[in-house]
Amino acid sequence: MSSMSSNPAGLALYRSHEFAISGGGIWGGTNSTYQGQASSASFSKATLSQAGFVFATRKLSRYDNLSYNRGGSALDRFVIGFGYQKLADYNRTDYIYGSNSSNSYAGAMASSLNANQNPINVNNFSIPTVNGYNSGLLTYPDTATDFLAPRMGLPINQVGTITTQGSMNELSLTMGFNVGNTIYIGAGLGVPYVSYHRYVNFQEYNNAQDSSYSSQYNYSLTGWGVNGKLGIIVKPVQWLRLGAAVQSPTVYRLSESDWGATQSLFADSAYGSQSNLNYQFTYNNPLKGTFGASFYLKQWGFLSVDYELNDYGHTRYTFDGSDRSTSDEINKNINSMYKLASTVKAGAEFAYKSLRLRAGFAWSESPFKNSLAPSGYDGARFNYTAGIGYRGKRFFADLAYVRTQYKDYYTPYSYTDAQGNLQAPGVLNSFSSNTIIATIGFKFGVNRN
Repeated sequence: MSSMSSNPAGLALYRSHEFAISGGGIWGGTNSTYQGQASSASFSKATLSQAGFVFATRKLSRYDNLSYNRGGSALDRFVIGFGYQKLADYNRTDYIYGSNSSNSYAGAMASSLNANQNPINVNNFSIPTVNGYNSGLLTYPDTATDFLAPRMGLPINQVGTITTQGSMNELSLTMGFNVGNTIYIGAGLGVPYVSYHRYVNFQEYNNAQDSSYSSQYNYSLTGWGVNGKLGIIVKPVQWLRLGAAVQSPTVYRLSESDWGATQSLFADSAYGSQSNLNYQFTYNNPLKGTFGASFYLKQWGFLSVDYELNDYGHTRYTFDGSDRSTSDEINKNINSMYKLASTVKAGAEFAYKSLRLRAGFAWSESPFKNSLAPSGYDGARFNYTAGIGYRGKRFFADLAYVRTQYKDYYTPYSYTDAQGNLQAPGVLNSFSSNTIIATIGFKFGVNRN
């Protein structure tokens, strides 16, 4: 049933009503290196990966009075499906710490404020920067100038925790048409909805431990979208199926909520500040194309290869109100940073009577054109899958394992110092997760014709 979110033409291959549901557990962790210090964090949770129902008509040639079948029409069967699928899981925790004698997060706040003389509020600067200023992290060391500098000198110790939670899911309504058991056509409507939450806690303190601050920043993104899908599968010979699908740009209506708080402690004083900001915008996820081929080995199973192309560079934001310049600037940055990115999937299934054995591999290319990240830490993703299943006349069940691995690069802050040097300390992350999914399904009204 996953074809409802990839190639809706796959639904036209069904010959009976079916209901299926899949769920299980996911666990994993991140190994991080920051300023030469290694750390690790882990997570685990239950997950519902997909559920759906498929309704398939009987062979239409039985209904001689149907207008669309008169005159020997080749339309063989009509299928409709309703489905839910989890498209992405955002659960992850990163933990970093290290000693820094070159720069600081407070230094990045000072640089941002020095470069822009606008009023210091959340409409002009980031929430952590506003809270840092209001919490006494910055000072004017030279009364003859208006340039801010961190109140706490170097070297400093830094500790951070970044936790993300949530998922992206999609509800689908899909129709499939079987034309002469040779051409399969599908069309669908998708309604994706997202819930993403990011919690950042960052601390800096000096070696004497008489000066310190802690900055919390919480970010939430929620909303839903709509897209259309169109697909086709052609079976020129019994052992080969060729498929192609296109998904229209997805238009999302999203709400963002930002909240932050900073507490500081110095030898002679303590400060605290908090701020929040809420806004809404429209987000356009660009066109996506998928192509695939499957090779059937009589009763012994099949091999399949799929290629997917995503145009990340044409993602677009549109903010409410008259803030067109902000939208244009963000969209310009997206176009300069992101590119067309490929995903390649390959899999095989071995069948013996009611037994099914499966294995697969997927590689997703990094969407970035250029990156500050070292080689190998660009976010390219690898998935390895294996599974075993039972397929009966009325009941089927599967147990699948998925191993996901990727490496990425995270900068807690970046800025250009007074000497023109880029200060961007980086965190090298190696992420891996393990997912076990169990599927059970039932077939109704089996039609062999």
